[in-house]
Amino acid sequence: MVMLFGQTFTKRELGRVFPDLMQVAGFKRMTVEDGAGRGMRLLQIDSGGGLRIDLLPDRCCDIGQVWCDNIPFGWISPMGTSLPSLIGENNALSGLMMTCGFDHIRQPDTDQGRSFPLHGNMMNLPSKITTTDTVWDGDECLFRVKAEVTQFNLNHGTIRLQRHIYVPLGGRSLVVSDRVTVLSGNLPIMAMYHINLGFPAMTPASVLHLNGEDISVDCLGENKIKTHPSGASVSEVELAAGAGSGSRFRLKYDGRKLPSLQTLRNSHDGVNVFCIEPATHDRLPRKELREAGALVPTERGGTHMFHLEMLFDSGR
Repeated sequence: MVMLFGQTFTKRELGRVFPDLMQVAGFKRMTVEDGAGRGMRLLQIDSGGGLRIDLLPDRCCDIGQVWCDNIPFGWISPMGTSLPSLIGENNALSGLMMTCGFDHIRQPDTDQGRSFPLHGNMMNLPSKITTTDTVWDGDECLFRVKAEVTQFNLNHGTIRLQRHIYVPLGGRSLVVSDRVTVLSGNLPIMAMYHINLGFPAMTPASVLHLNGEDISVDCLGENKIKTHPSGASVSEVELAAGAGSGSRFRLKYDGRKLPSLQTLRNSHDGVNVFCIEPATHDRLPRKELREAGALVPTERGGTHMFHLEMLFDSGR
């Protein structure tokens, strides 16, 4: 059954009460007309259940702003929704989720004579939206987006990202399911999902839990980067605006595929951002990771799967 506007419906019943469901939920394609994002595509999904999501096709089909009951969750920079060429050193900050990798993550580095930019190259590449459709399974319905991004370097190889994003009709959650394939070369795959949260989820009273354990003091108490083991096959991180009320954000992911959880807090006036960043590798330079045997090449045709589920609660 689908819950819409306080009522439950079967697929058949929805067809009776809505001349066209897409007029109240579904996809909308837009283009930014001004500022640093001029000409940039936006693909918006409205779940019909209070959740509205901006996808960024020109930035790896990453996630821009997300609203739940018109309350924003993503942290957006003063530049707004910007083209990759204009973001510069802050390219992982602006929007709810930025994809770091899949050739490199974290700070710029040079390894074996090759230079790697901040958080790798994939997030700066435009995607090809191959499918936007509505998928029914009995009386349950999902809005689905399929996107594809290809990173090519003549000297180092080719990586292809096939991304599926699912949003349930009437729901308040989204799923990102990524397949990363090495098409040529012999490359180590690195991934980090840079999830950026701002006010009202991030307040001085916010509480952070990892797999049920309160880690607020360690991760929210000072402006630093912290790392923790993901700690579970199904790892769960929850940020709540307060101990008993307010908006909440939950992230679930496979801690075996993303075993390192990194967080970043910046509480400076006019900034107020908190980042949740599950990653494939520990926070070490590439040379140290390679010497420790952690940069294992993936041969041509090899794939990696990453799956994240995000749940939003406005607190209303």
